[in-house]
Amino acid sequence: MPTLGEFIARAKHYGYTRHTIRIPALGARIVYLRRGEGDTVKLVDLPAVVLSLCETTGIRAEDFGLHAD
Repeated sequence: MPTLGEFIARAKHYGYTRHTIRIPALGARIVYLRRGEGDTVKLVDLPAVVLSLCETTGIRAEDFGLHAD
């Protein structure tokens, strides 16, 4: 079973690249995968995926630096 890091590395073979947007004033960062351009762009919000996994498994999202709202 691949780790999340291994998944991200493998996603590069499918044209995805990892991006991070930092917002220092809010102490926040947004991490996502991106593929395509213009109308064909596909974005994958990685924290949302991890949060979904936490909810499914009952693992505390806070353990991954996330906050379940």
